Amino acid sequence: MTGAGAPQVAWIAIEEGALVVRADGSEFGSVKEVAGDEDHDIFDGLVVKHSRLQGDRYVASERVKGIWPDRIETDLSPQEAESLPEYREPRTTAWHADEGGGFGARMRRAWHDLFGRR
Repeated sequence: MTGAGAPQVAWIAIEEGALVVRADGSEFGSVKEVAGDEDHDIFDGLVVKHSRLQGDRYVASERVKGIWPDRIETDLSPQEAESLPEYREPRTTAWHADEGGGFGARMRRAWHDLFGRR
């Protein structure tokens, strides 16, 4: 049982594929990924596979109002849910102290990793 009759759960118990609904109770997608830091218990948001639009969408944790393992309730209006921007995975870079070259060289490598040029 989900919704008002069942107890809510912590964000780490959200199941992949959980139904995501708007404030009016209508479905607009399913959970593809949960973003957060389990070590520090920080819930950042959800990557949602939208039911009608191409590409994944991102729902910030502030917009999540109820969490059950298989259902997530948001405060998004139908218009807001339809106009969420497409989710683009953040680009990351890594450097290792043993690569040498000092701070300037690390910055150039990071620039290249992020933007593909030197």
